[in-house]
Amino acid sequence: MAIVSLPFIWRERMQCRQEWHYLLLIGLFFGAANVALTYALMAGSVVRVMLLFFLLPVWGILGGAVFLKERIGLRRIVAVLLSLIGVVVILGAADALTTPLSLADLFALIAGIAYTAGGITNRKAQTLPMLSRTLISFVGCALIALFALMFSMPELPTLSAMNWLWLCLFAGVWLLGATLLTTYGVTHVQASRAAVFQVVELLVAVTSAVLIGGEALSAHEYLGAALIMGAALLESRSASQDV
Repeated sequence: MAIVSLPFIWRERMQCRQEWHYLLLIGLFFGAANVALTYALMAGSVVRVMLLFFLLPVWGILGGAVFLKERIGLRRIVAVLLSLIGVVVILGAADALTTPLSLADLFALIAGIAYTAGGITNRKAQTLPMLSRTLISFVGCALIALFALMFSMPELPTLSAMNWLWLCLFAGVWLLGATLLTTYGVTHVQASRAAVFQVVELLVAVTSAVLIGGEALSAHEYLGAALIMGAALLESRSASQDV
């Protein structure tokens, strides 16, 4: 996808020249988010990783206030608190303060921060065309992955032609479509609201991990997930004006 994306980005280079630095940041942030999340999912529990990744309301609200000067109302303050409490519960309540994060936990948190930073940069940019905003994510992901290979070289699995076909369809249809819709959303919605709405994806991830992956949730993970989802629902009910 990165190689296919380059000609399209090059074609729009004149439209990107005023905000080329934003374009680079979007690619790097989303690239780092994708690589970090992929590693976290391979190294840790899908449910736990996704719950930590979807601390997006916290990063989105704080980042929107600092970099975009968005107002933080009472609802969003409560949403941040609910999200933080939810993550502490997921990590084991009191044990979270004494037990160090695993590498998978750390990469899940990094992925969430980088993903939100990419959304904020998208919102900050004014003149970048939508196609370049979308495709630069694949270029950034490839560059970050190549850099990571300098430190760890995994063995390449042997895949059948059918599996390669499924991978191409996954990249060309699912990933491209999801990236395009995400890019459109974060450029038209406040960063703080977009980050909270994206937590809805958490329901799909957790449900899939339980029903398809056979993972089981402990009582404190159910409680933590409920708190994080509560933060999302609270924000979704807020009006366009902060209260």
